[in-house]
Amino acid sequence: MLNGHTVLIVEAEFLVALDIQTMLESLSAGALLFARSPHEAHACSQQWPSIDLAIVELGDDYHTTTALLRGLHEAGAALIVTTADSTMQQGHPDFPDAPVIVKPMLEEDFRRAIGAAVDQRT
Repeated sequence: MLNGHTVLIVEAEFLVALDIQTMLESLSAGALLFARSPHEAHACSQQWPSIDLAIVELGDDYHTTTALLRGLHEAGAALIVTTADSTMQQGHPDFPDAPVIVKPMLEEDFRRAIGAAVDQRT
């Protein structure tokens, strides 16, 4: 499904990031980039134009994460938002087309979100 696409994973929890990595590898993702926070993701902003898909955890710092999502979107990346906040299930208000996955993630939901995000980008 991802056929060598470059993916950025922004996730604070190491074990969740590993689960995402495993699911992405099963979908033939290419290069995987990891950041534990929006601040770490901003530090690699020079790589943003090469990112095809960004999977970003919406944590406690809503405004910083929203700014990150905006920058990645402007750089051309497809977006997926992950969150433990069930009130976000209907979507991120600033990015209504970005699929939102409420944790804990089911692999089926993850695959569906990737398909939707990649389809919107093309």
